[in-house]
Amino acid sequence: MAGRGNKKQSRINDENRKWSFGVYGRRSFDDGENSESYTIKNQKALIESYLENKPNIVIEDYYVDDGYTGTNFERPGFKRMLQDVVNGKINGIIVKDLSRLGRNHREVGKYIEEIFPIYDIRIISVNDNVDSYLDPESISSLIVPVKNLMNENYSRDLSKKVASAYETMAKNGQFVAGTTPYGYMLDPDDKHHLVIDPNEVDIVKKIFEMALSGNGRPTICQYLNDNGILCRKELQRRKKRKLTLDPFEIRSQYLWSTSTIGRMLHNESYIGNLVQLKTTRATFGSKKFITKEKEEYVRSENTHEAIISKEDFYKIQKIIKQNDKKKVHNSPVSYSIFNGKLKCADCGRAMTKQEDTRGKRQLSNYFCMSYLQVSKSCSSHKIKTSVLEESVLEAIQVQVKLVIELEKSLSKLYFKNNQGSIENEYKNNVKIAELKISNLKEQKRKYYEEWKFNKLEKSEFMKLSEEIESKIKKLGEDIEIYTSTYRENVKKIRKNDYWIGHYKRNRKIKSLSKEVLNELIDVIYVRKDGTLDIKFKYQDEYESLVNYLKEGAKENEKVDIRNISQAFI
Repeated sequence: MAGRGNKKQSRINDENRKWSFGVYGRRSFDDGENSESYTIKNQKALIESYLENKPNIVIEDYYVDDGYTGTNFERPGFKRMLQDVVNGKINGIIVKDLSRLGRNHREVGKYIEEIFPIYDIRIISVNDNVDSYLDPESISSLIVPVKNLMNENYSRDLSKKVASAYETMAKNGQFVAGTTPYGYMLDPDDKHHLVIDPNEVDIVKKIFEMALSGNGRPTICQYLNDNGILCRKELQRRKKRKLTLDPFEIRSQYLWSTSTIGRMLHNESYIGNLVQLKTTRATFGSKKFITKEKEEYVRSENTHEAIISKEDFYKIQKIIKQNDKKKVHNSPVSYSIFNGKLKCADCGRAMTKQEDTRGKRQLSNYFCMSYLQVSKSCSSHKIKTSVLEESVLEAIQVQVKLVIELEKSLSKLYFKNNQGSIENEYKNNVKIAELKISNLKEQKRKYYEEWKFNKLEKSEFMKLSEEIESKIKKLGEDIEIYTSTYRENVKKIRKNDYWIGHYKRNRKIKSLSKEVLNELIDVIYVRKDGTLDIKFKYQDEYESLVNYLKEGAKENEKVDIRNISQAFI
């Protein structure tokens, strides 16, 4: 099993090591975990009771995900705990049972067997009698993967039952979606029935009125945003944080978008119908959802009060269809490798590509989506496609060279003066120390013989024996230091290999592609003057390695780390 070759024997006698533990607790109502035994409070109490008589274990922090499913690991508490693992804040994790970590047995196994061992993390599961440090075999035994599989199967069966129940309710005309359509709210007397929201209904009517008059989605969107009509998400944000509801007193973080307007104009909820269960998970536990065929939708008519007449609704559908045909005929489809990466530096919205091929024109530019379709409160942030591509390619080329130079500096630190790898150096140091210990033991044996044959006084023998034992103990401590240093260096290499490799693969890059951008860049911001702010991936790892090299350079002046501290733009 990965990462456990040197942990086969029990370490129950090692009472001196200090541990900084993270307590992780999770509960999911979707998994039926609503009983007292599953509460976060109960989990904490059980763990704290377990640690009462373990003075060498200190609880560093608590990480809680209350109301999160265990079938995926996109949980804020779990992700914060992982970050503290990487940063070295904690060196142990304790849970009530392994199902708290997750119910996906493959992912749980990956963390337990591959990720946590790299950081030398001790795992304790109270109810499962698992302790990866005191009893390494407990975590690699058959019962652990079996329990993980049982947890996943339990969640899978429960998921099917919940899905079946939702389908039955939807067929009976009950509302089963999580968020109500804009303009509606849940009936206080029946949470599966929609009633009109008096605070939003007039805005819905205005949107459909404008659409009926022939206004497109960008025009409607700009009207709402420029007239200070807050979208529901922005309104909720301000109420939650107790901010002013004056639309222009502070800048809105969330605005009406053309996609939101488009979904509303197609939504049959506004004529009193419910069309539900349009999507399904690609596979059990997957975060990916796929859209079903229209025939598979669950459709119910006249389930609640309508806001828009059916006559007006279907007139708008015809107008939208005609406008879409015109767009397809007049506007060439423009694919962009920067989709999802390019954003406006001021409003944070995506930049969109526009091409003009009329006549002999060959113009291609990117504009702020907010400026074009959402609100004139932001400027165009215009940048030529050719300038964007050249600038990003040049930045990546420079970045790749800097990271490669960084790796060379790392190699010089690890393999200084070409005397061999750190593994050989470690083995040589340990071998020399072991030989010295062997010689000292032989020397002690000779002193013992001299004492037995009356060639040496007992007091002198005892004195020499103590000196030898002291030297042996010191050599043993040296071996422990060699071992821990070696493991730390190997760990550093493993942690750096995976991200440096992304840059090394692109050392000869001469053109941009979607794959390269996804591999190396998080986001590209376009400023008002057309300049760029490029955020590369693995910046935290990079800065950590730069600091590591600077520390190493203090001890080894031959390592040259000039020009690497400014690698990230």
